[in-house]
Amino acid sequence: MDLAFLIKLSDNDKHIIIAVLFAIIIIFVLVGLLGSVIARVMKWQGKKCDELINEVVINRIVTTPKQLKAYAFKKNNRQFIKQAWIPVVIIIVGFLLLIIRNAVFHNWSYNPFNKDDGFGTVLFVWDFSKGDSYTCILNLGIFKIMWPPLVNEPHFVAEATFSYFIVPCFVIGGVWYIIAAQSYLARWLRAHRLAKTVFDKSLDNYNQNTPIQETNTTIEQ
Repeated sequence: MDLAFLIKLSDNDKHIIIAVLFAIIIIFVLVGLLGSVIARVMKWQGKKCDELINEVVINRIVTTPKQLKAYAFKKNNRQFIKQAWIPVVIIIVGFLLLIIRNAVFHNWSYNPFNKDDGFGTVLFVWDFSKGDSYTCILNLGIFKIMWPPLVNEPHFVAEATFSYFIVPCFVIGGVWYIIAAQSYLARWLRAHRLAKTVFDKSLDNYNQNTPIQETNTTIEQ
């Protein structure tokens, strides 16, 4: 990078560049941690597939990868329905409450998340759109952390009562359903992996020079 270019930059520009670089580093770290957590969780969730197909594999009821995949597919679908029907019902209840609220107040453009008469009334809300009104909360010389103004503090609004039930239904039901869908994917991946390993005939660990133990097995001519 040209040093002359850096020298010409104003202090404000330098602060912005440093803040952007710092934010990028934080994002990479968070993405890496999140990816690691998701991988571990999916590995744990995939183990449920072993429980679902354990008996038919051990008792040799399924004898080919195709049969194992087909059986695992059926069991996985049933398990998904068991896990997903409750969050689906919760989300539907949320939509029904939203329809009832809109019908009562004759407002079909209502946003249940807004800060005036929605769920935002019970949250801290900052205005990120006004960059010139940010205040400095940490000054380290060449590095400053700026924060937007607070435009709402938690308070109860009677007109927002419906939203206090609608939004939790959407959030809880949505997160629950995503977890169920992730579990379904983890079991599906595990089933495809097992279909390859359970019937594996690999010779990777075979050594032709290893002495053969005497058995009664004969080779047909």
